[in-house]
Amino acid sequence: MGSERLPRSKTYYALHRRQSMTSSVHTTANETGNELASEPTNQQVWNCYVPPVHFGPGTVFKASELLAEQNLQNILVVTDPGIVAQPFFAELTDSLQQQGLTFSVFSAVRGNPTSVNVSDCTSAFRQQNCDAIVTIGGGSAIDVAKAVSLTANNDHSLWDFCFFEDPDNLPAVTGSHFFVPLLIIPTTAGTGSELSGSSCVITDVDTHRKRVPYHPDHFPFAVIDDPQLLAGLPQNLTAWTGMDALTHAIEAYSAPSYHPMSDGIALESIRLCARWLEKSVNNGSDLQARSEMMAASSIAAVAFSAKGLGTVHSLAHAIGALFDTHHGLANAVLLPYVLAFNRAAIEEKLTTIASLLNLPKKMALQ
Repeated sequence: MGSERLPRSKTYYALHRRQSMTSSVHTTANETGNELASEPTNQQVWNCYVPPVHFGPGTVFKASELLAEQNLQNILVVTDPGIVAQPFFAELTDSLQQQGLTFSVFSAVRGNPTSVNVSDCTSAFRQQNCDAIVTIGGGSAIDVAKAVSLTANNDHSLWDFCFFEDPDNLPAVTGSHFFVPLLIIPTTAGTGSELSGSSCVITDVDTHRKRVPYHPDHFPFAVIDDPQLLAGLPQNLTAWTGMDALTHAIEAYSAPSYHPMSDGIALESIRLCARWLEKSVNNGSDLQARSEMMAASSIAAVAFSAKGLGTVHSLAHAIGALFDTHHGLANAVLLPYVLAFNRAAIEEKLTTIASLLNLPKKMALQ
């Protein structure tokens, strides 16, 4: 079983794009479309860009200050009904008011968001004449906000930005039609959507496919990682989103391209998950565990944005589009089977991963 068992790095389309499963993989494409080689002796382009990240307990209250620094005045807050009910949401909106900012709330985000969800949110943005978006929530809210930020200031269809489907025809977006300023505040430790560039995963209601709009010039102007926002996350969601983070790190590290920066980041994420995921599940009020898992999630996104993912995500996204399953849970179920399938190609890397996870060698992939 050779390296061809590992699909190309942007694998949300592995089930929909023609891919060679018999020839050797020599290059993969990272989040920016730059080619990565499988060997250090080949020419390649590395990318590891992240926006400013304000990390730590209480940083959520920097949101109003960051918006004011950008001279932004009329904010659309994109979230979901569960977040609106949390005390910290009212505290956030109060801080926006105290800063003299105008805001409206779009809270109709659903899990596994669809193109209809994005269209409704875009309409809300335009009707309120907003000039910026703050998204606070899990990966679904963040993905909807990213999608609206891509399109609300221009006349392009969301699907025009599917770079990974048609990289040669990406729209040129400039001037007043440029992307909406975006501030991201995650409330889960798993999706890493805040640091995965502009890529967002949206279900096309016409085809029931998950598609990935993206533009290499589109990034949030800031990210706020406040682990205190995770304190009320239920055990099941803590576990599922945590497994999403771990899967991101394992798949990024296992991808066949040569990118030692990404590998180092992925391995540190795996180490953090091994030490802190179970603790954060068992005790949601453990601030250190929540902080370490938020860090693990964010840096795992940096790793996979630079290097790519694998078959676990290919399958999980396809399953989610059809059956509306939780993405992290699907990853957790699929991960051991995909690793076993690719074992011969990544044996050395699996040994390193097993060591970080404190697994005895004889137990690994049995």
